[in-house]
Amino acid sequence: MNKLAFVLLIPLIFAFTDEGEIIDAPDFTLEDVDGNTVCLDSLLVDGPVFMSFWALWCKMCIKELDALKPYYDEFDSMGINLLAISVDKARSVPNVKPFAKSHKWKYVIVMDPDDILRDLYNVQAMPSSFIINQDKQIVFTHMGYKPGDEEILIETMRELFVEGNDETGE
Repeated sequence: MNKLAFVLLIPLIFAFTDEGEIIDAPDFTLEDVDGNTVCLDSLLVDGPVFMSFWALWCKMCIKELDALKPYYDEFDSMGINLLAISVDKARSVPNVKPFAKSHKWKYVIVMDPDDILRDLYNVQAMPSSFIINQDKQIVFTHMGYKPGDEEILIETMRELFVEGNDETGE
């Protein structure tokens, strides 16, 4: 049964958008850990968005965000917004900000305690990451995390958003 379950999960590990298929990113407006309103449209004004759904209880989510931390400044300088979406429930929300601060994450961290955004993006596995270009299209999806996956995410962002590269659909 474990072997069968693994075979069935393979398509969920790396899910790319089909070539030629345009997948529009659902709009959202959520509150960040400081009480500020964050919406997709305002983030896209500055550049593309990498967003990762995570939770305090999800060890692999935390490992993914920690693994991406050394690349924050590089992507920030490229204009890529890094967004961490906590799906922790209301009782855990007060713990999210101090936890992120203890990990020295510079990401914009928004709260989704009612799973509104999680449902909009049909998140089935944790962590789940999406890259959204400035045309508001999901250009890459990655579900789950194992050490080394950050290299795929980093390389994908570099390939998609390096100046002069037109893979973004522009």
